[in-house]
Amino acid sequence: DRTVGGFAGGPGGTDTTANAISFEDFARWYTEGGYSVAPWLELLDLQKFLSLIRETEAEVLFTFPLANGRSLIVLRDDALYIRSVVNGLGLASLDCEDVWRGLLADGGKSSRSAEVDATTFVNAMMKILRGSGKMSSGAGGGGGGGPPSSGDLDQNPPEETLKNFFLSFDLTLTSRVPLNQLMCGLVLLCGGKKSSKLVFAFGLFDDEAGTRRKRKASSGATSSMSRTDLFYFFRSFLIVMFSCCNQSLDLCADAVTRYITDTAKVVSDDVMKYWKEKVDRVTFEQFSEWYNEGGFETAPWLELLDLTKWVLLDPPRRPHDSPPSAPRPTSVLQQPIVPTPSRLKDAAVESAATSGPTPTADHDAIQALLSSPKPRSSPNGGFAADDALLDFDANLDFLGVVDEEPAAAVGNQAVQYDPDPVVPAAPLSHPPQQQPAQPEPSPLRVPPPNAPLKFHLLTHDEHRGYLIAIGADQIDLLNRIVTGTGLHSADASTICRFITVDAKSRRPTNLTRKSFKSAMKRIFAHTFKTLPTAVPDSTQAELSEFTDRIFLSFDRGKQQKVNAIELACGFTVLCSGRKSDKLEHLFEMLDQDKDSLVSRDDITKFLQSFLTVLTCVSSSLSYLDGTPCGTDSRAASKAAMAGAEWAASQVFHTLKPRRDKICFDDFADWYTRGGYQNIPWLELLDLKKWCSHR
Repeated sequence: DRTVGGFAGGPGGTDTTANAISFEDFARWYTEGGYSVAPWLELLDLQKFLSLIRETEAEVLFTFPLANGRSLIVLRDDALYIRSVVNGLGLASLDCEDVWRGLLADGGKSSRSAEVDATTFVNAMMKILRGSGKMSSGAGGGGGGGPPSSGDLDQNPPEETLKNFFLSFDLTLTSRVPLNQLMCGLVLLCGGKKSSKLVFAFGLFDDEAGTRRKRKASSGATSSMSRTDLFYFFRSFLIVMFSCCNQSLDLCADAVTRYITDTAKVVSDDVMKYWKEKVDRVTFEQFSEWYNEGGFETAPWLELLDLTKWVLLDPPRRPHDSPPSAPRPTSVLQQPIVPTPSRLKDAAVESAATSGPTPTADHDAIQALLSSPKPRSSPNGGFAADDALLDFDANLDFLGVVDEEPAAAVGNQAVQYDPDPVVPAAPLSHPPQQQPAQPEPSPLRVPPPNAPLKFHLLTHDEHRGYLIAIGADQIDLLNRIVTGTGLHSADASTICRFITVDAKSRRPTNLTRKSFKSAMKRIFAHTFKTLPTAVPDSTQAELSEFTDRIFLSFDRGKQQKVNAIELACGFTVLCSGRKSDKLEHLFEMLDQDKDSLVSRDDITKFLQSFLTVLTCVSSSLSYLDGTPCGTDSRAASKAAMAGAEWAASQVFHTLKPRRDKICFDDFADWYTRGGYQNIPWLELLDLKKWCSHR
């Protein structure tokens, strides 16, 4: 009735005595002011209704498992907020070492675990930030009107943000916090890769390191941490993560403290229990092994140390962009966590029984962070690639059977990614719409027993690429050869030297069949020495046949000659070592002029050599579009060459190097930021991921 009354008496009102109106009268009334009387009519447009729903839902980026069945929830707004803090304070451009030197100097402390008060910490940090010249005037913590863009200034002054950062660490309410714990938390907000941050943070908790460095270099001393050190190490990271997430605003202080303390306790216990023999202290090398062998599932939130994977990934919001999902309340860096003192007083030495089971990440939680910014919902989404602890190896199981159906061609419009509730949009450095229209490689996952390993090899050809299968019998054969001859434990660089020893220079050198056999004798005379027993005749026969196949696969011109450098590149797949170690060695081997750079031809040569070995052990080869494909060595050689050229084109198209050369770090960065989706088969460089020999 009120709406009808408004229609009759409002702007553009019409005589309704006849109890009937025309649509034109109604439309005129609505557009001339009736929309303010009945705004709910807009909900007739379902798209507008759904957009209102979307705007009120917080967009979750990651959900990480914590101890006792709890979770750490990271929203997109959290990432935007942290970006405003690190960019406003200038921390994103600062190296951890520089900040630490400034804190030690201005804090007047010689011991890394010495305690400081809030005033000392804030003054020291302000001096560091002002001296860097990177801090925006008025920068600080988040305001109350929603997460600002990276260029905006927040209402909170930087001194207040730093003070609240300090108070978040003052869990025992003593007004003093160990300097190394504060710095460990700052590591999360500084620039740099996760691996270098972890190396630095690990050393913060070893007070004996300074003493050891003064000893002779022959002592071989290295940084190490006790169980208690590990607890404070993990706790420092978790404090900052919770301090910057909206989730902590919905919890009481005691609950936040329990989340942090229990998880730090469980993870530190897990590190110490990893070793078969009891250890009192863990070196960084041991910590690295724990992380790469499964620790990344226990503490997947350590991936947040790499800000480029979540905080610095999205482009800043522009004025015409849709608003954030919800206004951000007062940030925890404005209102720090203040728990009761009792919770952490003896937390580092609590019994493991009170902490519950070790948290284990599901694959969604890990893939959300480790994968490139491609939406998880994509039917061809790749496995999750990690930069690992000290490299960019993938840590997740990834091998498996791909669909028999060829990958569908993807046009330019189809490649434009919509916002995904888990993974941020693609980085601006290589907009999706500029990528060549190519089918996407299929994911690799753990295959069932006795199932063949299959992967897509994309090319520029009309048929778009190949489907390559390596049967279970071939994998078993390869397993017998590498384990039975000791090749699986041989260092790749050593094996490469045995192959290229006849080459007097780095120039392309050909090996005749005779010199090839000499190289094989040198290799296996070396590997046989590592075996506890003599090599059976059956294994030697399989080895002889296998090496003959390798020679024929690399003898592309059928002239009874193979290129020594290319053979060495391909042979590395059969040796021990992680993918990153092998790649780094190959980059050094291909760097002929010692400028730490390799050309596009070098990349193509290496990738072709690797694919040549894979096609050599493959069981079948077919085109993606279903066209019949030959299975002889010539067809396999053609596939390897085409796949290598396509892959190299993706690398250089994305990186666009000035001198048409790239370094190892460039390639690693390209791979971890999405290149693994183009060439997932590169993971097969790590033999233990598909040819079980452990």
